[in-house]
Amino acid sequence: MSTSSNPIESSGVRGPMKIFEGHTELVPCVAYFPDGQRIASVADNDKTVIIWDAKSGRKDGQPLLHASSVVWMAISPNGRRIASGMEKNGVVVWDVLRRKVVHEIKGGIHRLAYSPDGCWIATAPMDVAKEVQFWDADMGRPGREPLKYDNDVWCMAFSPDGSRIAAGLDDGYFEVIDILTGESVVGPIKGHTSGVSSIVYSPDGRLLVTASRDNSIRVWDSKTGVQVGKPMLGKYAVQCISITSDGRRLASGGYDKTVQVWDLETRLQVGDSFDADGWVLCVAFSPDGRYVIGGGYSGAHLWDTESLAIQSSVSIFIQLQHCF
Repeated sequence: MSTSSNPIESSGVRGPMKIFEGHTELVPCVAYFPDGQRIASVADNDKTVIIWDAKSGRKDGQPLLHASSVVWMAISPNGRRIASGMEKNGVVVWDVLRRKVVHEIKGGIHRLAYSPDGCWIATAPMDVAKEVQFWDADMGRPGREPLKYDNDVWCMAFSPDGSRIAAGLDDGYFEVIDILTGESVVGPIKGHTSGVSSIVYSPDGRLLVTASRDNSIRVWDSKTGVQVGKPMLGKYAVQCISITSDGRRLASGGYDKTVQVWDLETRLQVGDSFDADGWVLCVAFSPDGRYVIGGGYSGAHLWDTESLAIQSSVSIFIQLQHCF
């Protein structure tokens, strides 16, 4: 596949597109299940998590209903549970097969993540924005003491070995803390001139990638915090990033209403941008790296990246309407 920075000629979304009446509001979070067969998505104000068959685009079972707006979601590493977070009513952990609530964690959140071993759920609370809290994933009880930061946490990611957690802050800094000791091991580092909107580790744990509303994506040595290579620059604020399981490519989305795929080694865009027809708030690669899904203000669209031209796409369509 080409890694040229020259765009492939495109008029936007091509080929057959299936449209589904699913969510009724914007989609701030999407994720693939580990086996790549299903996708989960959440919507801001329709209070649901919907699970989709990744191949057909059809709903897989009944939606998971919540008491208030769902703003974030994470799938456990074994794919058996979903943790979904609400602004006001905390986190609900679901048994995916039975579509039943396992337990609930009180307190509104705006970000959450599963640890790589599935034992812990980390949350960035709404009311105590300058910390990351840890919860026993099986029991929903508090775990270790919260980790403290100097500014509001906008995003976070566990290291692949689960020993560290990286957080992007609203002032453009990022910091890595050792979970066992609670000590800062990298940073705080002023990586951006605006808030860090997304942060991810490479699969081997060597690199840390940050995206920001300053229109840039930057790559760092995860052990030293030294920037590696030149940044990847967009035209507008970058809201979200995702890395393929082989660590070769990165997808990004943001306020330019497109999803872009980048070669992480060369820092060049691969092919053309994918037209998302609205601000993109979240992106996720399929486990095999072939597909990328982006969600935001115009729904969630699934693209085939094999040729970097849209051969087919599945759109989880959002009908904007009043909810009562």
